[in-house]
Amino acid sequence: MSTLASPSSPLAPLSLLQIETQFRDRIWRGDALGSSPDQVVSSGFNELNKALPGGGWSPHSLTELLLPAEGLGEIRLLSPSLEQITRNGRNILLISPPHIPYMHAWENLNIDSRCIVMISVDKPAERLWVLEQGIKSAAFGAVIGWLPDISQQMTRRLQIIARTAASLIFLFRPVSAQFEPSAASLRILLGSVRQHMLSLRLLKRRGTPVDLPIYITLPQAQRFSSSPPPIPALIR
Repeated sequence: MSTLASPSSPLAPLSLLQIETQFRDRIWRGDALGSSPDQVVSSGFNELNKALPGGGWSPHSLTELLLPAEGLGEIRLLSPSLEQITRNGRNILLISPPHIPYMHAWENLNIDSRCIVMISVDKPAERLWVLEQGIKSAAFGAVIGWLPDISQQMTRRLQIIARTAASLIFLFRPVSAQFEPSAASLRILLGSVRQHMLSLRLLKRRGTPVDLPIYITLPQAQRFSSSPPPIPALIR
């Protein structure tokens, strides 16, 4: 005849297998590639998707793209994802790009320029504030900021805010920032291999490091249309 355990009886400790089974979605092993419980946005490149936690760009996450020079092909790298975002009717916020983007080129990458909003501010503190408000607003499918000067404390603040957002959040920063601490959950160093090709080194991701670079052949813009695209909003 079995007896019931007393309410005050200590529970038997769970085994590691039982813990991993019971809390499968809450536990991440440091030597395993991270996953995302949310739907990711495909980067459009199979090799890159394989290296990204969750298999694509993840919302609720801050991504830093480190550039040795502007115009390396960074927009073409993001263009498959940005195309998908605008195709779904969501807007894209650009914060203080170094130059006013040439919307013909964006249109020819199938990115709907009617969904592009630009805000230009000069002071780093103002850029940070605009970035925070853009993320918190939930009005954008992607928020892209050019922040050459930003502290670890600022990236930590952005990463915390990003956890509650449903946007893709990208920061373009100079290559020298790779030696600075950052709370961004994903950091990628871009390099030019040859025309229309980039090398990507994942300096930081949720999971084991990636020693070798990933080589990406960038998409080519379609031929220019005869009619100019509409001019996006520009706020100074």
